[in-house]
Amino acid sequence: MVFYQLPELSEEEKKLPLARFYEDYPLYKLPPLQQQIIDAGPMDPNDALPVQNWLELLTEPGVYRKVNFGYCMMPDGSGFYIEYTRVPNMDPKMKRWYMNFINYRSKNMPKDQGNLRYKLWMPMDHWDRGPADGVDPKNGTYTIGSLDQGKTKRWEHAKEFVHRIDLQASGADATEIKRLEDMGCRISAGWEDFENEPGHHMWLHIDRPCPFGGTEMIGCEWLGYYIKDGIIIRDEETPVTETMLKEILIHNAVEHMHLPRILPDLYEAYHDQPIDAD
Repeated sequence: MVFYQLPELSEEEKKLPLARFYEDYPLYKLPPLQQQIIDAGPMDPNDALPVQNWLELLTEPGVYRKVNFGYCMMPDGSGFYIEYTRVPNMDPKMKRWYMNFINYRSKNMPKDQGNLRYKLWMPMDHWDRGPADGVDPKNGTYTIGSLDQGKTKRWEHAKEFVHRIDLQASGADATEIKRLEDMGCRISAGWEDFENEPGHHMWLHIDRPCPFGGTEMIGCEWLGYYIKDGIIIRDEETPVTETMLKEILIHNAVEHMHLPRILPDLYEAYHDQPIDAD
């Protein structure tokens, strides 16, 4: 079977008009070439992008690393993966809208059942998302969910808090960022920590026009690191295993393929509705 069997929605969720975006769009598994890479095992750590050189990921369309899809444990005990996913052309305006849309619940979404808007993105793993302070997502957001393709209960995982990184304050060249953005690239970076659990994750992501057509989404994550005041800090207490890295890589690739499938329809239906529309 090329798609996942999704967790069933609650009776309350099924009554929401939003439910059709969950039920009518199959969640496809990894394509065979990406699955073949996963099945081949971890990449050589020598081909990983060292966290100290993290900004080297920010390159123009047509420039690639030796390894663009893979995962591995690093010699210092941290974890690394790089994801390359190519999708049809995706309107940045729609993606920005969706990333705000999922910070709010539909008005009739039961509070004890997560956030259906967030579940749409990766139905096997996503459960809840909202403002970290309960008020304004500009002050940070939280997510709740698994990263293992439904192997564990989504709602039992700790809150993960997302903190955006100021790229220029962290060493990025403003002129180079502007040059990439003028070429159609969209860049985001952040780090994450967890409620009542140890660990820090740091990530960098770029969407850019693909020379072969469509949009290519390239991202790296370093498990066991974060940034404070522009300085990269190692957190040796961060749990990380090869299995965890592999499952996170699959999770991200699947969700990045799925969003462009539902986004045009979802945007058309909701972008001009009240923020809490069902």
